[in-house]
Amino acid sequence: MLQEKKNKLEIDSQPLEITAKRLTFFDVQAVAPLLMDGTMDFSQYWRHAFIHWLTYSDPDGNVASLNIDTLSPMDGAKLSALLPQPNEVMGWLVFREAKSETSKGSSTGDQ
Repeated sequence: MLQEKKNKLEIDSQPLEITAKRLTFFDVQAVAPLLMDGTMDFSQYWRHAFIHWLTYSDPDGNVASLNIDTLSPMDGAKLSALLPQPNEVMGWLVFREAKSETSKGSSTGDQ
């Protein structure tokens, strides 16, 4: 997610404008513990993402509340389509070995 994105959706029979925030490195790091527990239960990931990465407004632009605990599977799928999938986020969390610059000369010199 490179930039903030606004979407008009109907969730729980309520027209909403939903904004997906531009994720930062720290947003992704914050969900690492939710994805590294070794299970296939991603409910805590989605709960975190729906609460922290999406904002909800009514058609007039006023802040709207959404009870994510009562979302239907179809509405949950609409919201999850606005966000990175867990496997994509896990790919971002893969740490790679730091690259070191190759020095052109030895620090101790040739003896």
